[in-house]
Order: sequence, then C-alpha cells, then structure tokens
Amino acid sequence: MNNTDKFVTPGRMPNAFEAELLTILIEECAEVQQRATKVLRFGVDEIQPEQPHDNTQRLSVEVGDLLAVVDECMNVNLIDEIVVTEQVPIKIQKLAKFMQQENKNAQT
Repeated sequence: MNNTDKFVTPGRMPNAFEAELLTILIEECAEVQQRATKVLRFGVDEIQPEQPHDNTQRLSVEVGDLLAVVDECMNVNLIDEIVVTEQVPIKIQKLAKFMQQENKNAQT
C-alpha cells in the first residue's frame, strides 16, 4: 500500500492537555464500571474490610469524580454541553422503553 491509499484524518488531533484529560476521562469511566460491578457482585450495602463506606457511597464518589472530569472536558470543548443536555431526556425515554425490570421503589 502506498501513502496515497492511506487514510489520514482531516480533523484536528487533541493537544497534549486534551489528550491527558481524555485519558483521565477513560480512567474515571473504568472506575465507575468497576465499582458498579462490585455493587452487583457484593451488594449495595457491603462494606469491604478496612473501608469506611458501603458500595453505594463508593459508587457515588466514583460518579462524582467522573462528572468532575466531564465538566472539565466541557470547559475545553471536548464535550458539547448542549448535546449532553439534549441527550438526557432522550436516554431517559429509552430507559423507560427498554428496561426489563420495573422500579418497585418509584414514587408516584
């Protein structure tokens, strides 16, 4: 294959700061994923040895960390806040349609 056949993106690549922020975003997503898995495996109220908080609190901390990084990504225009805001009600509708379990704790 010669160089004329190779695809080269016409888009701007992230600068060093943006790349680091994206790396941290990926890490925080993974931490939320890991903690959510721990809730599934060990329960909502489980407190691991030598940990002061239960899994719900620890998941909440990880989500807070993720939201902080999302905010920073929005501040430098890596994430479009308007698109995020518009997407929330769309996702809520999809959840209502496709979730297989009913929320028995929902307030009416």
